[in-house]
Amino acid sequence: MDSKYFIKLILISPLLITLLLGCWTKVYFSIEPPPFPDTFMSAKWGASAEEAKQAIHKDGNKWFKESTDKPPYAIYASGDYLDEPAIFSYFFTPKSKRLYRVDVTFSNLRVYEKGRNDLIQKFKKPSFSQKDVDHWSWNDKSLIILQEDSTHVQISYSNGPLLVLNQKERGY
Repeated sequence: MDSKYFIKLILISPLLITLLLGCWTKVYFSIEPPPFPDTFMSAKWGASAEEAKQAIHKDGNKWFKESTDKPPYAIYASGDYLDEPAIFSYFFTPKSKRLYRVDVTFSNLRVYEKGRNDLIQKFKKPSFSQKDVDHWSWNDKSLIILQEDSTHVQISYSNGPLLVLNQKERGY
């Protein structure tokens, strides 16, 4: 072998290594939780208000207010979730009137840990977590948020494709 080849190799190798290390970037992988459920309790995502009312009744809960004809386009119900008293807010898209989100609100602050454990059992670790807030997110924009403040605990379930439809129908 020629000595000029070795000299070039010795001079170029550190340059290539420096260049490659300078371009090194971290690669983040999004680990998606198990599949987002097709229903919330008995209510199917995309259900009409009437279908949601039937599902509420089937679950043993009672709806007490409907305002699907004006913002926030919702049906409100009371009943039990995680064996605790809760208020349910079923939200519908403004034009097509399809169920896209359900919020479950508790006044018992101890439900936070119970809810978190239930969600971890179903969906594994949260995609994002900080004090008093946990998020599980999917590539289709579906989302579950568990949060607590000084007076309430809330779990919010949003179906991604219908959430996008809601934003389009609202002109966002």
